[in-house]
Amino acid sequence: IPVDLFFPSYFLQIADQLERVFLRLGHAETDEQLQNIISKFLPPVLLKLSSTQEGVRKKVMELLVHLNKRIKSRPKIQLPVETLLVQYQDPSAVSFVTNFTIIYVKMGYPRLPVERQCELAPTLLTAMEGKPQPQQDSLMHLLIPTLFHMKYPAEPLKAAASPFNLAEKPKTVQLLLDFMLDVLLMPYGYVLNESQSRQNMPSGQGSSSSTMGGPGIPQPPPGMSFYAAKRVIGDSPWTPELLEQCKLGIVKFIEAEQVPELEAVVHLVVASSDTRHSVATAADLELKSKQSLIDWNNPAIINKMYKVYLGDIPLKTKEGSVLKPEMKRESVSTRVKLKIVPHLLRSRQAAETFPANIQVVYDGLFGANTNAKLRSLSLQFVHHICIICPESKIKPLGPMLLNGLTKLINEYKEDSKLLSMAYSAVGKLSSRMPQLFTKDIALVQQFFEALCKEDADTRLAIQEALSMMVGAYSNLEGAQRTLMEALVASYLIKPEVQVRQVAVKFASTVFPPDHIPSRYLLLLAAGDPREEVHGEAQRVLRTFPGKNEKESSGKQMPSFPEMVHYIQEKASHRMKTPAKYMTGTAALPFNPATFGEIVLYLRMCLAHSAGVVPTSQSLADMQDHAPAIGRYIRNLMSGNHISFSSTSSSKSAETNPVQIYIGLLQQLLAGVGGLPVMYCLLEVVSVYPEKLASRFVDKMDWIRSLMNTNKEEMRELAALFYSVVLSTMSGNELRASVEQLIKMTKDNHSPEVQHGSLLALGFTIGRYLAKGKIRTMELHDIEQPNTAVMPEQEQIVKSTTETIGSFLDSTSPFLVVAACTALGEIGRNGPLPIPSEGTGFTKLQLVESLLARIPSSKETNKMKERAIQTLGYFPVGDGDFPHQKLLLQGLMDSVEVRNYQAYQEVVIYRASNFVKSPSLAAFKWHLDKELGDMVY
Repeated sequence: IPVDLFFPSYFLQIADQLERVFLRLGHAETDEQLQNIISKFLPPVLLKLSSTQEGVRKKVMELLVHLNKRIKSRPKIQLPVETLLVQYQDPSAVSFVTNFTIIYVKMGYPRLPVERQCELAPTLLTAMEGKPQPQQDSLMHLLIPTLFHMKYPAEPLKAAASPFNLAEKPKTVQLLLDFMLDVLLMPYGYVLNESQSRQNMPSGQGSSSSTMGGPGIPQPPPGMSFYAAKRVIGDSPWTPELLEQCKLGIVKFIEAEQVPELEAVVHLVVASSDTRHSVATAADLELKSKQSLIDWNNPAIINKMYKVYLGDIPLKTKEGSVLKPEMKRESVSTRVKLKIVPHLLRSRQAAETFPANIQVVYDGLFGANTNAKLRSLSLQFVHHICIICPESKIKPLGPMLLNGLTKLINEYKEDSKLLSMAYSAVGKLSSRMPQLFTKDIALVQQFFEALCKEDADTRLAIQEALSMMVGAYSNLEGAQRTLMEALVASYLIKPEVQVRQVAVKFASTVFPPDHIPSRYLLLLAAGDPREEVHGEAQRVLRTFPGKNEKESSGKQMPSFPEMVHYIQEKASHRMKTPAKYMTGTAALPFNPATFGEIVLYLRMCLAHSAGVVPTSQSLADMQDHAPAIGRYIRNLMSGNHISFSSTSSSKSAETNPVQIYIGLLQQLLAGVGGLPVMYCLLEVVSVYPEKLASRFVDKMDWIRSLMNTNKEEMRELAALFYSVVLSTMSGNELRASVEQLIKMTKDNHSPEVQHGSLLALGFTIGRYLAKGKIRTMELHDIEQPNTAVMPEQEQIVKSTTETIGSFLDSTSPFLVVAACTALGEIGRNGPLPIPSEGTGFTKLQLVESLLARIPSSKETNKMKERAIQTLGYFPVGDGDFPHQKLLLQGLMDSVEVRNYQAYQEVVIYRASNFVKSPSLAAFKWHLDKELGDMVY
């Protein structure tokens, strides 16, 4: 209870004291006198405001009014700030006293020398505790400019040397940091008045409710509320130069580690976006120095950055009440956003924080104040989310991200780089959330269309996106699959190479490997003129299923009958359209490259359906499949192929898949030729000649034309094919054909004709002798049962052999090789129809001639190999060959240790001694055993 309440005399005493102070003030003639009086009497005079007597308070107020007039006109007069601060912190002081005390603290502190301000700065922080918010703001408004001049210890870790001891003042630290952030956000030259309009209008979800803080409330700066702006401006707004110093002081304060690093990261990020170079540079350097120390996955840091970026989103608070308009913070400026997002890109936590992550994305892409750079960063953030965000947290984001990206793609066409990033982001999203795309085939079509129209750089991004999206459509069924088939087919014929390339990717990935329509599309692409298209298609088509794959994962290739019928249907249709290919006078349903791929793929399907694994497309490997393919083809030709085909039915012999396959091979061979095609035709006919060779009897002239080509391998296969067809003939037809071949061997004007004819004669006589041996062994003759061996036929065989033998002395090396090959084929299948010894062309003379060629330096390696091979065949076809000892000795004498081929052929001869029948299987078994013994 105040003393003057009970003691009127005390009141008179106080009034008298105040009057004397008044008189002394009035008599002060110099500033120094006035300053001394103020320093001595101002604090106690302020304490008199606690009096309950109206007269005392009135007298104090009169004195203070007079004092204020004198002080304001004399800026150099110092006030007793330290004493006032002590008095301000007195817990027993009434609010009336503290309210007036802080007025003089605010008036006197800026008058102090800088050094004195720095000394009292910690006291300002201490004085804030427990005080009303406006007074705390006033004290911080005094403190912030001082920070620029503060001196900090060189080693911040030494807390004892630190001017501020904030470790035990968490509430004060938080107040200070909040105020500092608002200072850093404050633009230079900002004036808070009713006409203030924001240079950067609110953008995105952070400020979508209105462009003003509220009705009748001036527009605050970006990132701030009206209330925050008013706090920073205070009673006396800072000049731009002073504000710059304040911001530099804050950065310096943070750099000195006066507050926890965790709490000040956002301040440095905001400061690094400042429009003044000095502030931005200082903050940037500090950020870089602490980059490795900052935990960018700390939720507190990330949530604070999101809060600064977005402002107060117009949603109800947890209490359900709407934020007051003057307290609502706007989203920060684009300049600040451009500094925040790169740090979000460092953070896994940022990618996982929902819904702030999607709000930042939409603001950056579609906000009113966004720009190309912010869009680019936002798209990078989308990429970051797609890569980092865990499965459980990306699910709610997926649809919103996809909608945003497609909207950007549809609406924003100004920057190809941004478009490229958007397309790429869609691709990454599809790899994370394929289920989001599975039913959206329209999006695939949209991207394909864009791939046709966009510029080169954007097309590359679209191509990558589609390649990533393809996996989302790998399990389509029903109408969706049919729609995708049509889509891929339509883009495989586009002129843009990248479109065709992606269409190939879809055809190969979306559909299973036994899906016939997609395999057909890949076959079309395999004949594309561009390497990047046909190379990818061929790679897929020639990816052969391994044995384990075949056993474990079911169908790896289409059924041969189904695939053949599908190809025939498409070929027939194309022959009626401009899509057909003209070569000379012939018309083909496909271009030669495509047609070649088709027949080779059909051959793979044939092998696969026959139960073998097509591991290669080399002719040597294909030969190993012949027995299985032969059994399968006989089964198909017997009419049992319906069980292999569920989509096609056999109405007549013309629909038999084998006949269709042969027709396609014949069509391609007649149009453009090709060694693999020739082999496929030879293979399919030779495994069942009694049923399949007959269709070529009237095409002998065409086959002979194939024997005259300029490729040696082609002539050899054609000659073998000719012999297969010829072996089904008998009597006069056979004799006439052989005589014609003999005549052709004498055509000296065409060595190719001679070469092909020699080989054909050798293969024909060899097959004839093999048939005779089979009859002798009383086996069922599947080609010509009950055919008697006529003397005139034996004479033809003998004369033919002699004709072939005459070419061993030819001056043409490749004719000598052909003659040697033909004689070996005859000797492999039966005894040579020539005398054992004597004059003329005999077995002895033949053996000696061939043995002499092996060591000769004049002969080619090919000739030597064929000579050794032929010598090895003689005992195979004739178990009682009369010159075995000479043959064996000659071969052994010719062997060189390094010539493995010679060893092999010697083994062939030695193995033949164990063979009592022409069984190839038995012969091969003996060969393998002997070869193994020699190698090891």
